[in-house]
Amino acid sequence: MNRIGIEDNLNRNRIKKLLLIGLFASIMTGIGDFLIGYGPEVSGNGFAAQLMANVDSVSDTQFIWGSLLGFVGLFLEGLAMFGIYRLMADKAPKYAHIYRSGIFGYIWLAPIGCHMNLGIFNIAYRYLKQYDLVLADQVLNKLLYAFSIPVWILLILFWLPAIIAQFKAFAEAKTPYPTYAKWFSVLVGMIPALVIGMLMGKDSTLGSAIGTTFLSCGNAFVFGGLLVTLPDEKRFESFRRGMKEL
Repeated sequence: MNRIGIEDNLNRNRIKKLLLIGLFASIMTGIGDFLIGYGPEVSGNGFAAQLMANVDSVSDTQFIWGSLLGFVGLFLEGLAMFGIYRLMADKAPKYAHIYRSGIFGYIWLAPIGCHMNLGIFNIAYRYLKQYDLVLADQVLNKLLYAFSIPVWILLILFWLPAIIAQFKAFAEAKTPYPTYAKWFSVLVGMIPALVIGMLMGKDSTLGSAIGTTFLSCGNAFVFGGLLVTLPDEKRFESFRRGMKEL
């Protein structure tokens, strides 16, 4: 197995540091999401108009800072995922390989594909529609279909198998954690933000902002949950001994 320069995967202190970085990065990204979403949505006709429904209620400053915070935060999240990779690398190399591929895809695609380009597109759409709404929709639809959607699809193809691999590694006791830690998943953690945003309504400023943070909330749930329930050194040592006896 390619250990990518890591001599001791199950180093509890290093894993803890990476989980802390991941939690911090998720909060940073969440703030960026909140800024981008902090404005009531008014859906128009067409894909671009629906996706950028709050473009008239969010300032350029919000889009710029929200995109930059998300760009940095998502990159740090990707690096922090190596803490989770370490947990499964020795006992579940198959899952670890899948998860590591997801990390590389996340670092490569998420910061620009999910934050920077949407901030740019929103600002461009706002100014284009002031001159010609039809032209704005045509241009943004072409940009979204040509540049954003392929990136989103590719990101899902990298990220979803990683989420599944993480769930299975924890569920099969391939990490020092108890098996209940399998529920510290992005797919579980994002549910409250989606539900709250839906109940408050996207036509409300706060509802739109909270709903926009759903993926960041999911990541914060993963890193925060694993950090709070991080086993002590005795359990890590017991897990190491168990691997040596196999």
